Amino acid sequence: MGAKTSLFLLALLAVILGFARSDFSVSSHHKLHIDFWNGWTGPDGRVALEMIRQFNQENPDVEVSMQRMEWGTYYNKLMVAEVDGRGPAVFVIHASTLPRMEQAGFLADVRDMFEGPRALPTSDFDDYVLNQVKYDQTYVGVPLDIHPQGLYCNADMLKQAGFVDANGNARAPENKEEFVRAIKSMQKLDASGHPDTWGFALTLWRNNFQALIPQFDGRYMDESGNADLDCKGNVEALEFLSSLEKQHLVPPPENGLGWVGYRQKKVAMVWDGVYMLGDLKRLEDMPYIGAPIPVLGHHAGTMADSHVLCIQKTMSPERRDAAERFIRFLSEHSIQWAGAGQVPARKSVRNSAEFAKMPVQYAFSKQIPTMMYPPRTHILFELSLEIDLAVEKVMRGRATPDEALKVANKNCQTFIDRDRRERQAKP
Repeated sequence: MGAKTSLFLLALLAVILGFARSDFSVSSHHKLHIDFWNGWTGPDGRVALEMIRQFNQENPDVEVSMQRMEWGTYYNKLMVAEVDGRGPAVFVIHASTLPRMEQAGFLADVRDMFEGPRALPTSDFDDYVLNQVKYDQTYVGVPLDIHPQGLYCNADMLKQAGFVDANGNARAPENKEEFVRAIKSMQKLDASGHPDTWGFALTLWRNNFQALIPQFDGRYMDESGNADLDCKGNVEALEFLSSLEKQHLVPPPENGLGWVGYRQKKVAMVWDGVYMLGDLKRLEDMPYIGAPIPVLGHHAGTMADSHVLCIQKTMSPERRDAAERFIRFLSEHSIQWAGAGQVPARKSVRNSAEFAKMPVQYAFSKQIPTMMYPPRTHILFELSLEIDLAVEKVMRGRATPDEALKVANKNCQTFIDRDRRERQAKP
């Protein structure tokens, strides 16, 4: 081969490699970047990260990056980012918080995700859950999961107390009589006569109270949207919680055991969200089971909420398409998300054999027909604070349930009236 020929071939190879590098650079440069914000700072965040990696591998033209932050600061940061036009392309909102975000005008209409050939079938979602994301005829998000409050039990303590099924496995109490009997049976005293192990402890008092509201046919507001926190059902629910404290069946308020006491095996039973399962999975020797909250009122019921996937309003059609692809992926792979300690919003996933093998999630999902979400209101944060104060007053013996809820109701009505005036004043 002559020198000229060799030089020609080297030049041709350089040109080819140059084009290859140029093509790679353009391909990489034109990847659609989707930033995804959420408050999943625990084990759930690690599961979400694995799902994102899988999506990025299967969609080489898109790159999703995730930013996690504590829920306590998440909404403020999200609101500020949206106002400044720096908000994420896809973000998570609790169903209970959607009214405030929708009022602020930050939520894109995602009706097209439930229509057309690539639609998520509305029949695969519970009507009650889907209605949480519907405003008039517009959908403002896609429910990813359902997280009900339920009962966690120490299986060994249940067995020792005689709560077993026909096969000798631990069985959770199912009604008021069994629940109180289980609490008393699993309460152990030390040498001085003080409880060393408790049968039951309250966790987040507000959530514990709200989990009982549907069981006693309580509600937050009346048909006109006015506060009704002091209704008969709510008073009865709070009276039941108060009775546990008066009978010394739960640790005193200053004890602070709650979930920590359950993890330390100083408490046999607690009520908390299905999302707490991730914390239990990290304990090597924790013998736990999950179950619906026992029927302590007139019928079964519990409190629940959902993580909803929302989209930024102002995006190019290309980024919007990528964002919708990502949301569909998360929804269609929600059995993986269930492993993080969640109940999938998709009925088909909940009916799968794989989900049935997730004992805690499956047990908690049985409560879906009787669950109640927090009210759709713009004053949710104010309402939650008033409920916190009312329950604390009662549990510390500073007011009766009726007195505490009357004060909370009056204050909430003030917030409702103010919100109405502000909305009416807007052009």
